[in-house]
Amino acid sequence: MCAVLQIALQMETGAPGYFLLLPGVFLSGLIFDRGSGIFAAIIAIAVGAYVTYAGHLGIDFLAPNALFVITAAGTATIAEFQRAELRRVMLADKTKTVLLQEMAHRTKNNLAILGGMIRLEARHGGPEVAAALEATARRVQVMAEVYDHLLLKEDSRSVNMRYFLNDVVEKVFHSLAPSGPVAFQVVCDDIDLPNNHALAIGMITNELVTNSLKYAFPADSPGHIVVSLSKGDGIELSTSDNGVGLREGAHSGGLGSRIVLLLTEQLEGEITYEQLDPGLLVRVRAHPR
Repeated sequence: MCAVLQIALQMETGAPGYFLLLPGVFLSGLIFDRGSGIFAAIIAIAVGAYVTYAGHLGIDFLAPNALFVITAAGTATIAEFQRAELRRVMLADKTKTVLLQEMAHRTKNNLAILGGMIRLEARHGGPEVAAALEATARRVQVMAEVYDHLLLKEDSRSVNMRYFLNDVVEKVFHSLAPSGPVAFQVVCDDIDLPNNHALAIGMITNELVTNSLKYAFPADSPGHIVVSLSKGDGIELSTSDNGVGLREGAHSGGLGSRIVLLLTEQLEGEITYEQLDPGLLVRVRAHPR
């Protein structure tokens, strides 16, 4: 294409030249397979000789064409080296992505094994010990879920929160198996968060939904739980239910509540409890760095 343009320009203006040929040599060597730059240089040299030939082989013809041969060969060599380097970088990046995916998969499997061992141990303890170990197993499971939703983007690792939160809430319901007809809904924008922030949000959601299932619907009463996550100036997570609400001082005593408070502080946020009629709304506003 560059050769055709160079010939057309020479026919239109009558001024011979080479300046449209070198970009063609460089781009051919960069874009196409190995050896394409050399082949393009040969074409460019032939076209350059054609457009500069004035009917005799004098010094005015030989000198500039000899210089152009050297320039075209150098351009082709540089393009070939550049293409090879780009291919090496792309291969290295692909290999890094595969290794990171493999590491994430192994970590998830190890956490799943740990969670299974904790649940197995819970079967041999008393009711209080079993409940504590089961709660620990659910927290480990949330950590494992992060790796199922890990997205590798350039040099960062992020998690799509819409699917992650759905999985977290669904597994809490499956684990606790409420005896009453309790439904859940997850309302979440299409948000990608860094994996450490996603883990903190997932752990907070796990604790809040667990508390709602355990305390908001006594005597097999029906209800529903709504989990919402949005992102604007910061991150806002809220969980609400239509249960019995919050007893005075009940949000500050348990281990789950202390975990929620610590994770909220880690995200540089604040947590508020609001009584509904009926039910309870817990809102976490965070501004993680």
